[in-house]
Amino acid sequence: MAAHSHSYYPTCLLLDLDDTLYQVEEIPDIVRRNIQGYMRTKLNISEDQIAPLCLEYYTKYGTTLAGLVANGYSIDFNDWHAEVHGTLPYSRLLKRDERMREFLQSIPLPKYIFTNADQKHADTCLDLMGVADLFQGIICFESLMETGRKLGVVKDNKPVICKPTQQAMELALEAAGAEAATTVFCDDSTRNVSGGHAAGMFSVLVGRTSKDCDCDLQVPSLFALKEDMPGLWAVPPSTKHLEGTRGAEADDDDVLYVPPVARGQGVMSGRTAESAADCRRREVKVAAG
Repeated sequence: MAAHSHSYYPTCLLLDLDDTLYQVEEIPDIVRRNIQGYMRTKLNISEDQIAPLCLEYYTKYGTTLAGLVANGYSIDFNDWHAEVHGTLPYSRLLKRDERMREFLQSIPLPKYIFTNADQKHADTCLDLMGVADLFQGIICFESLMETGRKLGVVKDNKPVICKPTQQAMELALEAAGAEAATTVFCDDSTRNVSGGHAAGMFSVLVGRTSKDCDCDLQVPSLFALKEDMPGLWAVPPSTKHLEGTRGAEADDDDVLYVPPVARGQGVMSGRTAESAADCRRREVKVAAG
């Protein structure tokens, strides 16, 4: 085989954290209650308004926090994160995950966490899972906002930059030093995945299915990538380190080739798809800040 221009060989992997790298059903439930509690006690929002506002802001702005800030609420971000994530019973809910560690170690690519959550939450989760050392960096609330300030986009803590906005996608790629066309982005949110797809990344919906999600692949978990996207473990035929692994007499058929994953809309490997409304209902349950 002389060339495979249609093959897809990624150079960077961006992974969402909550409900993607790990799935613990209790965590989004606690986060949702914490957000609603903060709105009730710290922002004095009436009980009958809280749930509708969470839905509206999450849907329109990406996170409840982003919506609150956009609509004039003054919020101490450190206080918000301390209440929303800092009170989680981490040590009870998250344990060392040897299977995930081995899986991540096997992928020969730079890997970054890309989350709307805060740095401390990400650090705690990764440490408890035993995978912190496997990532080149964490792209999170603080880093996105700090970059926004440096660029003059964020002033007086407005706006909150978060997935699924194109601005967040571009800043994440810049932080990872990656090109969209060769970056794989995995997330459990249909809106976030669609945002990554619009930015030009190979976007993978994890843990759910949707007929209407703009994505390239849908998998039940990250572990399914081994079968559904073998290119993550492939060596591009043109790379220099292939030299010396083949004798002078070898022909082009000896070059390592892994069948490409087609770039398309929602390849589901035969899985049954949910409606877009069902997916949104599942996502709004989290309404992560």
